[in-house]
Amino acid sequence: MSKNILNKLEKKIGSNLKVEPIFKDENKSFLLINFLKKQRYLNSNEVLEILKINFDHEKPIGYALIKEQKEIVGFLGTIFSKRHINDKIIEHCYLHSWIVLEQHRLEAFKLILPIIKKKIFISTFSPIKTLEGLYKKLGFEEINFFSTFAFTLSFLSVKKNNITLNEEKSFFEKYLLSNEKILLNDHISTNTKKIFIYFNENINDNIFLIVKKKTKKFLFPVLEIIYVSNLDKFKQHQEIIGSQLLKRFKTIFFKISSLENEIFSKNIFFKKNIKKKAYFLNKPSNFKFNVLYSEFLR
Repeated sequence: MSKNILNKLEKKIGSNLKVEPIFKDENKSFLLINFLKKQRYLNSNEVLEILKINFDHEKPIGYALIKEQKEIVGFLGTIFSKRHINDKIIEHCYLHSWIVLEQHRLEAFKLILPIIKKKIFISTFSPIKTLEGLYKKLGFEEINFFSTFAFTLSFLSVKKNNITLNEEKSFFEKYLLSNEKILLNDHISTNTKKIFIYFNENINDNIFLIVKKKTKKFLFPVLEIIYVSNLDKFKQHQEIIGSQLLKRFKTIFFKISSLENEIFSKNIFFKKNIKKKAYFLNKPSNFKFNVLYSEFLR
């Protein structure tokens, strides 16, 4: 973001509203819970689930817009992490749940300023329409990605065909690449499953997945594929991999988010691609898109 825009925004700060960080289990976090539950248009339970995702316990779970009477009138959720990108440790902040009472929305921008001033890698996925323009003004790069939902019965008929699925970290960790080991350990405490698959009894011919089983609106389980170590290999063997995931997780519904919209392409009974937008600030060079370290883990 240019210094001119930042200076203009800072000059607008003149009211009695202050921005303060919110840390887990401190007194202000209880005020935050009350604030979220009072927002009738909001599913507060979903936001509270996202706030449980924490990769850096020394960083805040968000920032609050507070009146002099210590009343919270706005909130911006954050998921801080230290990501290994291009053999470097990059501090990253994922933004979610930007909520400000209507009478104070002209000052909503205050919530993001402390994060921008850190000059770190910032990302957010599919913000509400009213925030898209603000992100662009703040210098965020916009990209399109796809959330693909697939319903298939074809995986039921696929035989095992020399594929082995393993979930024992002690067994497969040593076969992962260095960056995959970091992802494994970073997400060990998240409510996800880590899947190691290898082909034709050759352990070195493998693919590593991070997945999460969720129950959607109509009470049917969906297996969301959060991370794939080798997308080309996944597409090549999707029917075999899908059959094993179906047997393991007992669902015929799958979902994956990617820059590509043709990941599930073989013998799919029904598929729907939802085009979404992601916004990045200070994105590292050669960064490969994924939905790790984000609200997609909830």
